[in-house]
Amino acid sequence: MTSPRHLSLFITLGLFWGVSPSLYRHWGVLGMPVSHVIVLTGIGVAAALALICQLRGIDWIGGKSLQFFGLGCAVLMNVPFALGLFFARHVPPTELALIISTAPIVNYLVALATRRENAAPRRLLAILLGFLSTAILVITRQGMLSGQVSWWLIAAFSLPILYSAYNWFAAIWWPHGCHPIAAGVAESTWSGLLALPFLLLLAPPWSPDQLPLTAYWTVLLACGMWTLERIAFFTLIQEKGAVFTVQAVYLSTPAAVVIALAFYGGADIWLFVSLAVLMGALYLNNTGSAARPASA
Repeated sequence: MTSPRHLSLFITLGLFWGVSPSLYRHWGVLGMPVSHVIVLTGIGVAAALALICQLRGIDWIGGKSLQFFGLGCAVLMNVPFALGLFFARHVPPTELALIISTAPIVNYLVALATRRENAAPRRLLAILLGFLSTAILVITRQGMLSGQVSWWLIAAFSLPILYSAYNWFAAIWWPHGCHPIAAGVAESTWSGLLALPFLLLLAPPWSPDQLPLTAYWTVLLACGMWTLERIAFFTLIQEKGAVFTVQAVYLSTPAAVVIALAFYGGADIWLFVSLAVLMGALYLNNTGSAARPASA
């Protein structure tokens, strides 16, 4: 039974996920270094969440188990996060949104492989529809029918696989008794720290070709947005499980496509066909009952 509280967190998560592909594209157009985005958002979100913990009397430092969890989450999140920021410079945000939205299908495959879910006919059909949606998207892209493969588009399909590994880790290794906001502090802090050496080595702030500070206002906006997103994500992961949480793509997928079209255009009929098939796949994946429910 989904409570109004869980529903509001679910909506927050879905809408904020929907904005992300267009933000990625915006930073790519500006030429903002990937390491800058990860470090600044990681430290910014960690600071905001730590402040909330301090005001509410929540232990946000924790022990070794919390820090191990935060480090593991940071590693597993930073890789697809960095790749997503990089792919957004070569793949239209509408297409990137559809690719990332196949994560629930991949997440179910991982749950099957790790025996946390049993096979259900409707969800197996969802897998087939997910592959069909992917095939429609890949085959109909500009140049594909003439034999020119979009390798950037193909490479972007690594993202849902990598995010699935992240969701699996977050659900399995949740520290006993850990508050969701404290988990967000640990993950975000490690995320920024892990990317810091890359920033200093590849794009130090004192380099003459760096962007002016005024170009970073959307990063500040993202810090506020992702602070709320981390609270929603970890709360749902802890209380409802990974399979339920990733269903926020029901909202994020159409929202991401609409937002990307509004800012960047680039729609064609096959994009909407792929979106329709994917939404059908997500519906089947969400409504197919498994013999063993997933839980964090």
